[in-house]
Amino acid sequence: MDLILESINVREGKVKKAVWVYILTVALGVFVFAGCARQEKGALVETVEVARGEGLVYLPASNAAASSFDTTPDWAPKPDPMAPVDGDMLTRWSSDYAPGEQWIWFELEKDSVVSDVIVRWERAYATEYKILASNDAGSWREVYHEKNGTGGAMEAAFTPVKCRYLKVLTLARINKDWGVSIWEVEMYGPAGHNPHSTVPREAYLGKGEEEARKKEADELINKLAEPVVPVAEKEFQNGVVYTSWMADELSLPASDFTLADIKRTGFDTVAIMVPAYQEDLDSEVIYTNDRPGGDTPTMEALKHAIETCHRLGLRVQLKPHVDPRTDEARINIMPSEKWFDSYEEFILRYARFAQENDVELFSVGTELEATTFEAWAPRWGRVIDKVREVYKGVLTYSANWTEYKEVPFWDRMDFIGIDAYFPLTNSNDPSTEELAGAWKTKADEIEEWLAEKGLTGKGVILTEIGYPSADGANRQPWAAISDIEDQQEQADCLRATLEVLGARPWFKGYYIWQYFPQERWSPLGFTVKGKKAEEVIKEWLKKKEQ
Repeated sequence: MDLILESINVREGKVKKAVWVYILTVALGVFVFAGCARQEKGALVETVEVARGEGLVYLPASNAAASSFDTTPDWAPKPDPMAPVDGDMLTRWSSDYAPGEQWIWFELEKDSVVSDVIVRWERAYATEYKILASNDAGSWREVYHEKNGTGGAMEAAFTPVKCRYLKVLTLARINKDWGVSIWEVEMYGPAGHNPHSTVPREAYLGKGEEEARKKEADELINKLAEPVVPVAEKEFQNGVVYTSWMADELSLPASDFTLADIKRTGFDTVAIMVPAYQEDLDSEVIYTNDRPGGDTPTMEALKHAIETCHRLGLRVQLKPHVDPRTDEARINIMPSEKWFDSYEEFILRYARFAQENDVELFSVGTELEATTFEAWAPRWGRVIDKVREVYKGVLTYSANWTEYKEVPFWDRMDFIGIDAYFPLTNSNDPSTEELAGAWKTKADEIEEWLAEKGLTGKGVILTEIGYPSADGANRQPWAAISDIEDQQEQADCLRATLEVLGARPWFKGYYIWQYFPQERWSPLGFTVKGKKAEEVIKEWLKKKEQ
């Protein structure tokens, strides 16, 4: 009997063990199946056979998400992941600057067959990126891998796939210190497999609409057209600095509309910035990046902007800048004989261009503080001589506020130019009286220096003047030091600048930093467009006309 019971207990133990093994096996199988199902759902992005030569249609998106958004004060667009699929080349998505992968995905309005994607990169482009497809925005299948991205409009054609979501995943960037930024993502698929879409690829981004915008801008400019008043007839310059880091932006209708708005505001002069580069502070070679998709305006775009200004009766200053690609301050660029050789070639190229296009004023340099001390005066003298040979207009130099007293060639300039980012007070909330008092001190200092150097007869222009619309802007006007928006402080600073300097006889003009050819989201930045500071400027301009 004991043997029988023992036998039963053993069998029972084996049965229990077997049951548990079975249960665990089933459970594991369900888990594995579920995992495979989740993975397979993404993998079930199917490839599709398409007839050769079948036309493509545009596939609209209904939703989007992004890994991050840029929040820099001036350059950042509005944080909208749908911006790259809104059909508007004036809006964009830009990631933050954190290292690592960045991504943006789009949900198509309906399940679609996709075979072609065009990514139109801003200058902060990805040098390596993938395009992924999905049915659930959870599991993704790679359909394209670009390893040698060059920016601009990059097209990816791949085996057609049926999916609901598409993602652009960036792996490497043109500049490790930047994020990535995209103007537009265009998704296309074969017409026969996408009956819900009726917009042919050739019609998307409407060429007809672009032509209509150009015509509208042209009509507005004709309506506002006036003759240009020479500097000799009207010395005082009410100006703006016009900035673009894109090859063709200055030739777009958006730029024409902005210039027309600058004219209507009451300004009479536009300083067009020309960005150039060197690899680091010690480089001996200066270059421009004015190829298609580059970050220097092309000569054609510059010419268009100059012609538009002149049609509007706006005078033009050409204002070249040189910046290290390391994003270090240009005031620390270290010169050498070879550097000056390269600079001479660069500046003469634009001096000739200025002469050919009847540009009224030309800046021979901007904030090159480490190059303008007495030891390099002979090289600057040679640069100025050669510029005078090819350019017959008005000359200035845009000195940094910490530099202007030491520049050795002011006697060779028609105007003394100062990029006037003087700190005003130590307060984040100064009164208007404190700001005016601070500017009076700066104005007295400039006046005493003019007398000491025998330059009293020279007019002074602020080749740049601006304040961020951020709390504490008066303390360090060259940068937003707070993430608290303060339009009133920006407005008060500019009011103090204009009212105090406006009473000095040597004050011959200013250029507001900065106006962009297209709208920018700038809650903390220098832009005055649509802010309280713009009203201050309009009031000043109205007084000047009286």
